[in-house]
Amino acid sequence: MSPTPSQIWNQRYARQELVRQDDWLLPWRERLQTLPRPRSALDLGCGDGFETARLADWGFAVTATDIAEQALARSRERTPAAQHLRADARAMPMLADASFDLVIAHLSLHYFDRAGTLAAFGEVARLLRPGALLLACVNAEDDLNYGAPAGAAQSWELSLVDGVPKQFFGEAKLREALGSGRYEIESLSKRSTPRYGAPKSLWELAARRV
Repeated sequence: MSPTPSQIWNQRYARQELVRQDDWLLPWRERLQTLPRPRSALDLGCGDGFETARLADWGFAVTATDIAEQALARSRERTPAAQHLRADARAMPMLADASFDLVIAHLSLHYFDRAGTLAAFGEVARLLRPGALLLACVNAEDDLNYGAPAGAAQSWELSLVDGVPKQFFGEAKLREALGSGRYEIESLSKRSTPRYGAPKSLWELAARRV
């Protein structure tokens, strides 16, 4: 039997060093500091917890989720004051409606088929207060160094990359995932970032909950 995605990630976190990730949130600091206190944030797919620690330093009460216990353990060690929960982005019933001023998802929303992707973005919308912000990065359709197949901009078929199913987004697919009437897109741009020794192509988005 093949290992589940959570088992694969647990194995990876168990053997890899703690890393300092792409500091993609830094340009948003000034904007986030304008939010009234108290400020609550959800780090969806927290991984090593770099962003969780960053948000805690900026005065947010942070809830961090991941499917891998090893990731949660690493993040908890970095930021023990944050709440840490094992959760799947597609359904988080343990979290109340409209309970966050900010949700961040750094490379954690591109592991699902079309139905799962729509469910995850819908669940984020449920958790955001009106006017609250989603900041996210996802695989781009031309992320060739990390497994993007031909036709990824249109197809919702998942690609198996190092044992893990992955989704790659074109702009139209990403707009479909956000859904009609749930979000107002503030910015949507493609960029490249160094990761694991080769450039990675991704979409970065900021969308406000309507």
